[in-house]
Amino acid sequence: MLGEIIICTLAGVMLGLVAALLPGIHSNTISAMMVAISPALLQYFQPISIAIIIVSMGVSQSFLECIPSIFLGAPDADTVLSILPGHRLLLEGNGCEAVLLSAAGCFFALLFSIAFAVPTIWLFTKAYPLINPYIGWLILIAVIYLIASERKLWALAIFAASGLLGYFVLDMHTLKEPLLPLLSGLFGVSTLLLSMGTNTKIPKQNPPKLNLGKSSIPATFLSSATGWLCAFLPGLGPSQGAMITSGLGKNEGKSFLYTMGGISSANFVVSLITLYAIGKARNGAVVAMSTLVPAIGANELILFLSICLMVGGISIMLASPLSIMFSRAVEKVNYKLLCMAVIGIMLVVVIGLSGVLGLLVLFASTSMGVLANLIGIRKSNMMGCLLVPVMLYFLL
Repeated sequence: MLGEIIICTLAGVMLGLVAALLPGIHSNTISAMMVAISPALLQYFQPISIAIIIVSMGVSQSFLECIPSIFLGAPDADTVLSILPGHRLLLEGNGCEAVLLSAAGCFFALLFSIAFAVPTIWLFTKAYPLINPYIGWLILIAVIYLIASERKLWALAIFAASGLLGYFVLDMHTLKEPLLPLLSGLFGVSTLLLSMGTNTKIPKQNPPKLNLGKSSIPATFLSSATGWLCAFLPGLGPSQGAMITSGLGKNEGKSFLYTMGGISSANFVVSLITLYAIGKARNGAVVAMSTLVPAIGANELILFLSICLMVGGISIMLASPLSIMFSRAVEKVNYKLLCMAVIGIMLVVVIGLSGVLGLLVLFASTSMGVLANLIGIRKSNMMGCLLVPVMLYFLL
């Protein structure tokens, strides 16, 4: 059994690499495909083995999904807010550092979340029944605080407009993979188009380095706490959680990248814990895994958390060589051509997965993303595209 666990763990890491580095591909999608073909897979593997592959893939992706966001500007739902600080570091020649910051945040938040697994189980078991009826109001209060902190009427307008766009897009039952064109336009294509309008050149990238100061301690706590919040409140992903907690602590630039990485891994680990504690899975890959292993006991939870720890160690070791590989590639490519190529890839992926309707959504969301940039509004306000539908779901 030990040999099978190791093989399945390594297979999950490789699938996580694919999901992390290829724009438009996500571990949730691969997990759903594995569940769909599970009758065939179960002829060769035990359900727990397939679950290990899914868990390993989810953790591996959370460590490495920042790479295409930083070097290519190609986001997914978990990395949209990391584009701007990552892009700034890339233009300063510190793209590799940006990757290592995110990976380090992932690793320490993962350790923190596993270390506090037992108190988390107790907290969720006691608190969830009390808070569940008020989830929508809690999110609304947090959003009001965020908009008020911006102190600009335009911030409210962009938040509301992106919220309406998100509501209608997510309500289109004929649109497949709605988040792909929505988020790619708001945060990815719009950023690339604006970069193409300048004389941007990618400088020679500095060797990977990582200097973690005292700020990493509160950042680890903040990212872990936000990951818990995302796993506790249905409908919130890492980027929405990051927006809600963005006003806490010193959370800008390098610190923000570190925190965003930590939120992603903490969210995944705590999603496993919530599945055990309250029977609720808050992560797409964990939901898929739960269809294969619906009853998770203490032994299964210990096994999965051990797998998370092992994969975290492997993934953080992969972060440096992968960042070097990407940095050498971007140095040799004309930046405008690179932007055009990435936009072209996004168009092809959107048409392939979401069709012509997805292409229309991409154009609309790109226009809104460009507008937010031109009027000087933080792009985090466009996370209304996900927060507003979640609030309406709970409040209406």
